[in-house]
Amino acid sequence: MKNNTAQPHSITKVKRNAMALRLIPLTILLILISVGCNLPAGSSQPFDATKAALDVQGTIQAQQAQKDALATSESSAATQIAQEVQATLVSQQSTQIAEQAEQQAEDEPPPTAPPPTPTNPPTAVPTQPDAPTDIPPTPTPDIGAMVKSAKILLFEDMAGEYEVRYVKNALDIMGLSYTDVGDASGDFKTQLLSGTDWDLIIVSNEARSNIQGEFFVYLNDHLSDGTAEIIEVWALDEIASGKISSILTRCGIKFQKDWLDPENPSLWYLVPEHPVFHEPNEGMSLTHYVDYWDWDDGDLIELTPGSEATLLVGSIATEKTRYGTVATCLEGRLIIQTHCTHNYRQDDMVRLWQNYIYNTLKNHFLTTGG
Repeated sequence: MKNNTAQPHSITKVKRNAMALRLIPLTILLILISVGCNLPAGSSQPFDATKAALDVQGTIQAQQAQKDALATSESSAATQIAQEVQATLVSQQSTQIAEQAEQQAEDEPPPTAPPPTPTNPPTAVPTQPDAPTDIPPTPTPDIGAMVKSAKILLFEDMAGEYEVRYVKNALDIMGLSYTDVGDASGDFKTQLLSGTDWDLIIVSNEARSNIQGEFFVYLNDHLSDGTAEIIEVWALDEIASGKISSILTRCGIKFQKDWLDPENPSLWYLVPEHPVFHEPNEGMSLTHYVDYWDWDDGDLIELTPGSEATLLVGSIATEKTRYGTVATCLEGRLIIQTHCTHNYRQDDMVRLWQNYIYNTLKNHFLTTGG
């Protein structure tokens, strides 16, 4: 880039040359006059003053033209230098302005277009709060408390035999409240028709009492209302085609054969992992035979086609659909037993009855909501 001090130096040089050109004609005129005075008197060529003047004037004019040309040249050079300096300054200023604009564009976010002005402003609509998406968890029912407060009806015909009542003992050990009619079938009928919403009805028909016919109609009605039931019946072969058939069909089981005086009356758990064998008691066994009833041990049952019932206990350990003596059905609310309770050890049977009671009540409360 050219230095801005070049312009004053060039102008000074032009002024100096102009002064020198002014002095040249005067010097020439003095020289001519001197020569004319010094010419010899006898010269054959006389001095022509007019011609000399014209020559001097021509010389002066030529020098003036040269001076003007030189001044013009110097002025043009000075002008060009000034223009170049000005152009350089303008270029530098433009570059600086462009750099500042570019830096400002990088530092500032791009302008956003203003939102369009609606011609017809929308009418404000009141917003409704969003419905909760999370479903609160269903509280776990307190089955233990429900069992403790359950309404239980007990018919146990061993009360008339003056024998130890295994079922009553099971209820007493569990600390449960219940309505006990003993072996009084009339009182039992009255309670069945009382309109009470029983949670559990127990029928231990072991002593060959006269619970049949209409009683099974009442029991079937209570099953329809969601009541849990445990029915022990040994003479199924005599009544299977009667009123009890509605309950058997509903459960998905049927009479298979009479179990008369078997050589080995031991019974086996067909589904050992089932809760009936674990809640609330463990470790019971039906392989220990007592021989309380020495002529008829009960009956054997089997599942009907498409049945949803489960055989829990049977006389053959490998048979899961036949030769059974205990079945559960109706979502675990109903248990039917066809072997005689007193033919097995008291401790085992009392604790197994406790498991019957607990599990049928639990399933009743779970399916009906309490």
